[in-house]
Amino acid sequence: MKKMIMIAAMTFCVAGLSFGQKNTLGLRFTGGTEVSYQHELTDFNRLEFDLGWTWNTSALSGFYQWDYHLTNGLKWYIGPGASLGLYSKDNHSGTDLGVGGIVGLEYNFDIPIQVSLDWRPIINFGTYDSQFGSTNVGISIRYRFR
Repeated sequence: MKKMIMIAAMTFCVAGLSFGQKNTLGLRFTGGTEVSYQHELTDFNRLEFDLGWTWNTSALSGFYQWDYHLTNGLKWYIGPGASLGLYSKDNHSGTDLGVGGIVGLEYNFDIPIQVSLDWRPIINFGTYDSQFGSTNVGISIRYRFR
């Protein structure tokens, strides 16, 4: 029940903030699925927030990103971040706090669609696993609001 309330609240907040600004909203696919929201601060940096879930975890992640333009529509990005997660495993549940980062490559099409590939190494401080390996590689597709 907590997961559903958290997912619904985050989805409505993100959708409400997206209109009329330089933002993106979409999905990130990794070991689970995440609702992904990006808010552009300048042409070279932004904030990203993701609400994700799998069969036994849910997490809210936030990242500050620096964007580096490579060619028209193509850029790479890097930045620090943190996450807060809830998990249930082997008849035990708890909370994790994690710190880490993100590095990725994205392409913005001429239509308002963005696709990206990223890696998020996270070290969790709690009793669940850290995601420092390839398990936290994701592919995202987002709609750009401009």
